[in-house]
Amino acid sequence: MKRFVILMVAALVALAPAQAQSKKEARDARKDAYAATRTLRLEGYRTLELGSMQKLLEKYFLKVNAGCGQIIGTADDCMTTNLAKVTALSNAASEYAMLAGGNVRGRIVTSTSSLTGQQLDNVVASFERLVAKEIRGELVPYVTAVRDRRGSVSARVYCIVDVDAAHKARRRAMEIALEEQSLAEQYGTQVSDWIDDGFNKAREY
Repeated sequence: MKRFVILMVAALVALAPAQAQSKKEARDARKDAYAATRTLRLEGYRTLELGSMQKLLEKYFLKVNAGCGQIIGTADDCMTTNLAKVTALSNAASEYAMLAGGNVRGRIVTSTSSLTGQQLDNVVASFERLVAKEIRGELVPYVTAVRDRRGSVSARVYCIVDVDAAHKARRRAMEIALEEQSLAEQYGTQVSDWIDDGFNKAREY
């Protein structure tokens, strides 16, 4: 019995930091959700999903604060709600690709000086195009906020990004980009460093 009590106490002590972290994440999620909800409502947005806007956003930010990647796609001046949502998702993929391209460009510049300026531009352009294509299937729209003003629809789509899947997408994109520029043999072994180091510094968005 005494051994059982000791084990129970040890388990509770071990759980305490995790519970404290979980409570902090929940508080932060509520704070972020409140701020986002206030802004969206002031701008005339409503959510397409069932449930209160703040509760939906709170669940979204709870995932973000727990370590999931995020990206918010936007669209304006669309004719229909569906078109606005699709356009916002496409723009989210493009924005993700641009952020990824910027990180990789910086990493390449600091790790090698043998690429010409044109080669660097070509590699990054190919990389961004391929990432935008690859990442679309990994973006999970979690909350969709829309606004309809006189037939002009705007959308804000809050997406969760699978971090592991996104990493694989960036790696595939860089490998193909180097192949397209006939640089795979020369720089293929550095792909991991170019991608991983830049994103470890920048964190998932």
